[in-house]
Amino acid sequence: MPDPQLADFLVVSPVNDERTLLRCLAASPDMVSGAVELHVVRGARSANEVIAHALRSRAHGFVVYAHQDVYFPTGFFERLARALSGLTEIDPTWAVAGAIGRDAEHATHGTVWSTDRGQVVGEEIDAPAPVECLDECLLILRAGDLSLVDLGLPGFHLYGVDLVQMGRLQGRKSYAVPLEIVHHAKPLTSLGGGYAESHRYVRIKWAARLPMVTLIAPLERVPWKLWKMRLGTRLRARFATADHPYDQDSDPRDIARELAYE
Repeated sequence: MPDPQLADFLVVSPVNDERTLLRCLAASPDMVSGAVELHVVRGARSANEVIAHALRSRAHGFVVYAHQDVYFPTGFFERLARALSGLTEIDPTWAVAGAIGRDAEHATHGTVWSTDRGQVVGEEIDAPAPVECLDECLLILRAGDLSLVDLGLPGFHLYGVDLVQMGRLQGRKSYAVPLEIVHHAKPLTSLGGGYAESHRYVRIKWAARLPMVTLIAPLERVPWKLWKMRLGTRLRARFATADHPYDQDSDPRDIARELAYE
């Protein structure tokens, strides 16, 4: 099977911070050159709304959902094309792919640079790894595959779990694949509000499958860990200071060069 071409990818992102978009996602070399189409959505009500619209807009190829604060280094889409070609050879019916996720045993597969942590997080992989959830900073889906998308899921959290589980209902697996990206993330300051609302929705929807692993607060019938983590997040946001030199004034392109990603 030949590798996908750059024209086979559509990148879509919900945007609420123009400065972050211009410094990160829109500054990615394949976005700047126009080799890969970037579609931004402002004022969206939910991430799944953004994903569904992009999936409908393409009859073939792949939709790459990315946060506005993700930077794709030079050559990223050629690497992604090879990774997806290899994944399809292993599992022709795969549902969702991403850069980092966790399996049912809570083992992390894949890596991303995280600016709020000042380091590459996760565990390196050299082949696709089946996972039960994926980090929403980067999700890859097949164009037109609307069967995975629940438009009832509110907001912008935990859709990476929901998409993977929707695939499981169809007997399809999802995977972390070896990729190199810079997630120029800000420190996490709250697990309330929209996160708590999405957490409740997904808990109720998948009640028969609980407990369920996520990248942050696990899904449980009684969300003890979420309540505990909400308190810890508030305390860290108020009192903790970063022990590394990276912040939102750092240039994600410089970080990519430091990491030899480009």
